[in-house]
Amino acid sequence: MERRLLLVFALTFLIILAFQPLVKKYGPQPAAPKAEQQTQNFPAATVSPTPAPAISREQIVPPAGPGRQASSEDETVIENDLYKIRFTNRGGQVKSWILKKYTDERGGPLELVHAAAAEKYGLPLSLWIYDELLRNKVNSVLYVASQTGSLSAPAEITFEYSDHDLAVRKNFSFDHTYLVRVETSVQYKGGELPAFPMWPAGFGDQANPSSYASSLIEYQYSTKIERLAIKKISGGNTIPGPFNWAGVADQYFSAVFLPDEPQNVAMVTLRNSIDVPKDRQKPENKETLKVDILGAAVGNPKGATVERMYVGPKSLPVLESVRVPTISGTDQDLRGLVNFGFFGITEVDLFPYRAQLGLGHRDPDPDHQHRAVAAPHLADEIDAEDAASSPANQIHPGEV
Repeated sequence: MERRLLLVFALTFLIILAFQPLVKKYGPQPAAPKAEQQTQNFPAATVSPTPAPAISREQIVPPAGPGRQASSEDETVIENDLYKIRFTNRGGQVKSWILKKYTDERGGPLELVHAAAAEKYGLPLSLWIYDELLRNKVNSVLYVASQTGSLSAPAEITFEYSDHDLAVRKNFSFDHTYLVRVETSVQYKGGELPAFPMWPAGFGDQANPSSYASSLIEYQYSTKIERLAIKKISGGNTIPGPFNWAGVADQYFSAVFLPDEPQNVAMVTLRNSIDVPKDRQKPENKETLKVDILGAAVGNPKGATVERMYVGPKSLPVLESVRVPTISGTDQDLRGLVNFGFFGITEVDLFPYRAQLGLGHRDPDPDHQHRAVAAPHLADEIDAEDAASSPANQIHPGEV
């Protein structure tokens, strides 16, 4: 029995082996295994919209064409009956501004450019640009001048400079008055750049500490006049317009700008310090004092500037002759440069320029009424104010 079972199992095994090739050939084929996925699954990337890049000044196409600059320094002198102005093409600015009808403390021609201050802080009709490096470049390169030598008013002179990045044009026109027409334009890498013409550093008639202390930044809009004393002025501060006129003044003279578009104007106030001799009458005395010196730059903050500039005396007849356009369309004048407040009539005590301004001669010991001759229509008002004051506060007690 056991032999039969073993024989059956053996035969069955042999039959299975014998039929195995036929099953592989003709039997149902097994499903092919799925290919292994080759890619890995990553979290979907978060896509944020990318803003269009802002166009910087560096991306603006620079001016085309060859550069325009002079190979050497030249000067141009403009004269009329009132002034003699000496320009240099280095920076296209003023080296000397002499008023012919006035003399300095030594009896020589009155130079309004403060030599020591201008050497440190800039010459008249240089340009204020907020970028210091660019400002220094614009005021030091050699411009091509339309004319050189000596010219008599009426006259016009243009200074031009350009390179791969920068193009500057300065045009000045002169007539027979104290007014100069000023037009300036600065393009940097193809874009218009604000650049304000300036009177940067005081006046040449400032001869003692008190004359520096009397300096002011002044401006007018409509009928309102603002006078900023030194302690209220920050160097490099911008005062937005509109202005009828704006600039810097000392006790006797002014340098103010009269914009063609009063609504499109701003002023940068300039305040610096210099050391001056304690006593200019004693050059052997080496003692010095530190004083503040003021300047102003006025122009169009949106681009090219077109304006007039008054550089001259605080003489009422002269100031009344200057017509100042306003936003309202009415004409005013420059009489607001004369301050008639609190005994401080600027033109009352114009020694040493009193006689030169047509105000009569100064007495050795003038009293208050005599000093008011510069503004006779205010004399009674001032005398009444003086009389109402206590003796300690009167200008000359008992003499009113």
